Amino acid sequence: MASPALAQSPENNGYVADKPLELYIHDTVQGDLYYTVGNSYYSGKVYPGDIYSVNLNVNLPEGATVKFARLYAYWTWSAEGIQGRYPEMKLSFNGEELTPEREYTDRKGWGIYDYPTGTWAYDVSDRISGSGTFVTDLENTGSGASYVCFDGAGLLIVYTDPNGKYIEYWVSEGADMLNSQVDENDNPLYYTTPDQTICEMLKPTLQLPFRSATLWTITQSGNWEDNTLLVNEEKFPGICNGKPYPDLDIDVREIKDYLKSGENSILFQAIGDYVVPSGTFLVIERDSLAGVTQASTGETSENPEETDPTPEASETRTQAETSEKETEKAPGFEFISTLVFLTGGKLIAGYRKQEARE
Repeated sequence: MASPALAQSPENNGYVADKPLELYIHDTVQGDLYYTVGNSYYSGKVYPGDIYSVNLNVNLPEGATVKFARLYAYWTWSAEGIQGRYPEMKLSFNGEELTPEREYTDRKGWGIYDYPTGTWAYDVSDRISGSGTFVTDLENTGSGASYVCFDGAGLLIVYTDPNGKYIEYWVSEGADMLNSQVDENDNPLYYTTPDQTICEMLKPTLQLPFRSATLWTITQSGNWEDNTLLVNEEKFPGICNGKPYPDLDIDVREIKDYLKSGENSILFQAIGDYVVPSGTFLVIERDSLAGVTQASTGETSENPEETDPTPEASETRTQAETSEKETEKAPGFEFISTLVFLTGGKLIAGYRKQEARE
């Protein structure tokens, strides 16, 4: 077989960064942000009638009130045989079937690996009133031998708390399929170089000063140390470290020292890897919300009269509970520390996603 690098270049290359994440909300609150993937795991192939289930445990402070709750289904490699197709699936949350509010998808549009991937977002604000365990069931409702693979499910909650912190927050979501893998001679395997695989995650406009800045970066199918987070002029390699597990990376880090007054740039660069940026959350903690306005809504912050911060009352949380469950994996996927696959005489991480699905 001819090397992909020697084949004719495609007219439509879905590996180029062309789907920047979309800003869902930018607001302020006295309270906090909570995100968990519960006991999510990589599903392998889920066939018609099969169900992928995740338990999402939520622990909110006593007296907290849910401002909004957003459920994410992270899916990949939807196909029938070796022919890619968009999935037919049903999501139930605590037994109630829901319709996605937003469907973010990406697809290469060429070649033998033309499989779509995506992030579907659901509004579950009126279904969560406090702490508890919430069950997400995803069923393949397609026909024939169609299958879809799930990278996990995530639950994001923003809540108010009279004893909470004063925060300004941004939530962006989407699915941008990137691949800048190279062969043993450092030639691009899929016609894309790292300068073409830079996804725009967020462009927050900030008012200084603030106490802290916590950034969540959620990516599917990465786990390659060269993938890099770019915050203005600062570079953070190694953010795809296979945690909580190789097919759903969640990176949480403090970036206060790298932000500036005015517009900021937060980007994700795929370097030598196949990876799908799927979400980012930025939380700025302030001494007070007085005078802070929201560019996305035109509204002023909540509780502008409050000036006495209580940062110790409510810590920003993230949970990444994972099960030890071993399930059938699609061919080419292996849970090993670096997830590498032999191609062209060289071990290349991430290539597990590029093998034929039979």
